[in-house]
Amino acid sequence: MGNSSYYAKILLVEDDFDLAENLIDYLERRNFVVHHAMNGPLGLNALAEESYDALLLDIRLPGMNGLSLCQYLRKEMQDDLPVLMITAADSLDDRLAGFNAGTDDYVVKPFALPEIEARLTALLRRSGKQLPGADDVITYGDLSLNVGQMRATRAGQDLNLTIMGFRILLMLAQSAPNIVSRSSLETAIWGDEPPGSDALRSHVFALRQELDRPFDNPMLKTIRGVGFQLVRS
Repeated sequence: MGNSSYYAKILLVEDDFDLAENLIDYLERRNFVVHHAMNGPLGLNALAEESYDALLLDIRLPGMNGLSLCQYLRKEMQDDLPVLMITAADSLDDRLAGFNAGTDDYVVKPFALPEIEARLTALLRRSGKQLPGADDVITYGDLSLNVGQMRATRAGQDLNLTIMGFRILLMLAQSAPNIVSRSSLETAIWGDEPPGSDALRSHVFALRQELDRPFDNPMLKTIRGVGFQLVRS
């Protein structure tokens, strides 16, 4: 199987819930993992507790604005984390303030979602993050995952997976034959606020119907009390 990691994990700090929801939906469909914090202090807590590949940061935030958060990040935490700042103002003073605070790039509201993706991708590549091409393929046994196209086949047969099902299967394939814990899957998919074990159970059940039901040998094993494992068929 391939050993390259696919998802870039992004922390989005944005207090506009509708905008955050649009960004998360778009970026996750483009195969980013996005964790969301609603204000500056929650953003700092997230940065202290987990590692991220990039920070997408609104400049106007309750509790602590984006400039202060970025300055604190640079001085006290991570000096090299790529930061893309979102601002509603396009004045030279605002841009200079952002760069002086330590941001790497900025985007001005209103923006097109593909512009966010393009700027994030440029920052990630500049930082040395290995991002996939459209034809990156991970194989394990008779399972094949085309990561860029989000397409999965088993024994040459297309699997009709949801976006969530593909993400779960990709995590399992990247870790196979090691066991992936339930908590690791939930964190990767939903961040710090998983909806509960029933949600994960439902997605795994749907994945199993596509991955295993039509075939003689099941690949997806449940390790009771621990998590899930992908085995060769």
